[in-house]
Amino acid sequence: MNNYSNLMVVITLVLAFYACGGDRSNQSAETTTPVWVEDVHSRTIEEYVTTTGTAKAVKTSEVKSEMNGAYRLQLNPKTGRPYRLGDIVEAGAVIIRLENKEYENNVQLESKKLQIQITEKEWEGQQSFLEKGGTTEKEVNNAKTSFINAKLDLENAYITLGKMEIKAPFRGVIVNLPYYTENVEVASGSVMLGVMDYSKMYLETQFPENVMTKVKVGQKVKVTNYNIKADTLQGKLTQLSPAVNEETRTFAGFIEIENPDLKLRPGMFAKADVITVKKDSVLAVPKEIITTRRGNKIVFAVDRSSAEEKIIETGISDDQYTEVVKGLNKGEKVVVKGYEWLRNRSKVKVMK
Repeated sequence: MNNYSNLMVVITLVLAFYACGGDRSNQSAETTTPVWVEDVHSRTIEEYVTTTGTAKAVKTSEVKSEMNGAYRLQLNPKTGRPYRLGDIVEAGAVIIRLENKEYENNVQLESKKLQIQITEKEWEGQQSFLEKGGTTEKEVNNAKTSFINAKLDLENAYITLGKMEIKAPFRGVIVNLPYYTENVEVASGSVMLGVMDYSKMYLETQFPENVMTKVKVGQKVKVTNYNIKADTLQGKLTQLSPAVNEETRTFAGFIEIENPDLKLRPGMFAKADVITVKKDSVLAVPKEIITTRRGNKIVFAVDRSSAEEKIIETGISDDQYTEVVKGLNKGEKVVVKGYEWLRNRSKVKVMK
């Protein structure tokens, strides 16, 4: 409830209180004001600098076909259906196969396997002959070279055939899967797959120059988005530019975000609160109840049936509470609603 609404509630209650005669047994010339109170207690307060930006995935990849072939979308073993947008995939998972029988036959995989066996036996035979003086060191080396080349030929064949498979380059989420009709011929260089890992994200943002001395690399950050209000993600300020843009009077910063449940999505607008100061176990009061009178910051504390002005000294503030450095004790009851109508030692009735 905002301050205006609070004020209207108090006005209504005050009018109703006196329209009904209040506490008729204690009527006096002095007005009794209804108030609501809250105990002063310790809490953690974090002061922060707020910035905004667009969330981006730390790892992103676009996979293109390296060969021509007939399109075959594979089944996702986790779901039993063809892969689709939004599926989480493991590194190396085969998402699409391209079939090209003519090319596969030209690779001659079985022939290359056989060639390895032949050259290996020739090398072993030449080694045996060398021990008996029946050949030369040169012949042995030539046989060894033939064997090594045969193994390389087979490895290259596997690499070539591997290009017929479109694989996930890392664990992530499928964010792009262009539609192709099954068995249609796909040309080399076609975009086949887009994968992002956004379990970690980053925010590229700008800070105003007046906070340059406050923000520092390594500071913790709280990240929120209006679509996920109930959840606050944790982040860290990882980079800061030392230069200020002359036109915008801002400087650049990078924030890394932990996003293990994938609630924040790439491209989403995000608000980031960089924690510049954190204090634990400090006395604090709601910041809106602090008013200024005669140049002093004051709140009202209730003692029995009267409200006393308390001059306080304040420290840091967050979006709800302000640290009280001096002027209040733990356990005192401060007025959190109805203080707008009070003066020092006003008679009050504490409402439940």
